[in-house]
Amino acid sequence: MADIKPVVMVPDDNARAYADSSAPTRENKHGPALHATEEMRRLATPWSVAIARANLLRNCDISEGVILDPACGSATQLAAICSALNRPGLGVELSGAAAPLAAINLERTANWAEQNWVHSSRILWGDGTDANSILQTFQQNVGVTSTIALLHIDPARPQDAQQHTLDEMQPRLGHLLSEWAPHLGTNPALILDLSPRLSDAQRMEVEEIVSSIWNGLDMTWQWMTQGRGRIDRLSLWVGPVADSQPNRLVRLSKSGEISILSGVKSQPVVESRAMELGDFLTIVDPSLVASGLSESWRENAVKNEVSSAWLKLTGRRPSFISSEAISNQKTVGDFVQISGEIIGFVSEVSFESLNELAECANGAGLTNLKLRCQIDPDLQPKLQSAIDHEMKSRNSDLTVCPGFLTEFGDGYAICKQA
Repeated sequence: MADIKPVVMVPDDNARAYADSSAPTRENKHGPALHATEEMRRLATPWSVAIARANLLRNCDISEGVILDPACGSATQLAAICSALNRPGLGVELSGAAAPLAAINLERTANWAEQNWVHSSRILWGDGTDANSILQTFQQNVGVTSTIALLHIDPARPQDAQQHTLDEMQPRLGHLLSEWAPHLGTNPALILDLSPRLSDAQRMEVEEIVSSIWNGLDMTWQWMTQGRGRIDRLSLWVGPVADSQPNRLVRLSKSGEISILSGVKSQPVVESRAMELGDFLTIVDPSLVASGLSESWRENAVKNEVSSAWLKLTGRRPSFISSEAISNQKTVGDFVQISGEIIGFVSEVSFESLNELAECANGAGLTNLKLRCQIDPDLQPKLQSAIDHEMKSRNSDLTVCPGFLTEFGDGYAICKQA
């Protein structure tokens, strides 16, 4: 597709009219209102995520120049980086329907941020792997010779595939980086957005692609989660934007605050440890296990001399036990679903055992008991409602003291929430 001549997308009245009619904006209280079709919104990075990732670049030593995104889509991530760094951007989009929207979105973001970088920014309709033609067109149109400060790429990939391969990405990662390499110097800043479904072997393959072009660059794998027990974004940060550690987990809260856990990827193991009254049981976010940073979290959560163990490392509720309460550090708590002191044990959870559950919980001063265990989805709300009713009938005079119940081994632990 290198024979496609790049075309500059001008954000004029015609482009605005096209954007308004084909992809209306949506109000955004915390960011610019950007154009996107329904299909683009389904695939695009939300502004809250894009700007949170972009803000991580503020403390990086990035050289002067423009921000390049050779497959920019609606340009949400490109616009966020330009806004965070107050740098001009160069976006390339192969789709003739999406390219005008990207140009308008850059303009909208700059106006929203009250910044001037948009005057030296351009969106080109063309093939993002045709580096020489793209740069030549950009520099002729802007009127100055510009260097590339950072390359961001989020290759398109099949949306219905359960497993993604590198060969499915468009543009192909190795080809794209090779084409742009002569314009990126010996220590380029790269952010490669990839599928969270990539295996360890596939991530190694990505590293090998980068190393075959630039040997000896620092690299950091970044996992981003917004909670809900899933990894939302996986990316490789290379060169000046890499962390001091090879792996980084970023937790983005609903309010936009972030917590960062960095470390070396490790393989934790489930340990055999007796569970006793007074121990503390913690259910962590599965992203800790997915990112390989559960042991880094453990080092922050409890002191070395504290007895602790992983009870479960699979599913939606990985669990951790310790003889003392976990640390109240933000970088610990932000990766925790719930934690509490064990105050009792029961052998089963059923309608028949409700009286035993309520009696044990009430005797420990608990005023409610939330189910945090694997139960038939059709049965869970009915059982929770019955427990709520049973607890309410017993403790109307008690100060609110929440608790939860979770499985361990062949039984269940009742915990007083910390």
